[in-house]
Amino acid sequence: MPKKETQQVQAEVIIPEAVQEELTLLRGFRDLVAERTGYALGVIALNAEMKEATAEQRKANLEARKHLRKSLEDFIRNADFEGYKKAVEEIEKTGKALKEARKPHMAKITPLRRAIKYIDNVAVPQSLEQLGVKVQPAFSLSDWIKKAVESQKKRK
Repeated sequence: MPKKETQQVQAEVIIPEAVQEELTLLRGFRDLVAERTGYALGVIALNAEMKEATAEQRKANLEARKHLRKSLEDFIRNADFEGYKKAVEEIEKTGKALKEARKPHMAKITPLRRAIKYIDNVAVPQSLEQLGVKVQPAFSLSDWIKKAVESQKKRK
């Protein structure tokens, strides 16, 4: 028995122009949201790094503030203006040290935060507008987000 030759037929699918355009816009929106999420994750990672790197300065600043809070009544009762002044100067000194220690970390974090803000306030609304979605202020939560927030609270 002779072998039958099979022919493959390729069907051409024609995608309407409007569908193709919306698909392109949706892919762009997907990429935009992915980029924003990447920036947010970067901020979280850099904040953790900064917290670890500035632990000593943060502790010193916290202790100086705590000392002023605890000693404030004594400064007033004893009319110890010099003691009060020294405590305030110590807070300023530790605050400046903390600010300097945070500076290189904030130089990395700030551009990411600005990009997130731009995406949230400009790029996403424009993208949604191009997709034909009219964004309006909302003053109450939808059911699905209420449930999601509640489940997050329960986990903690």
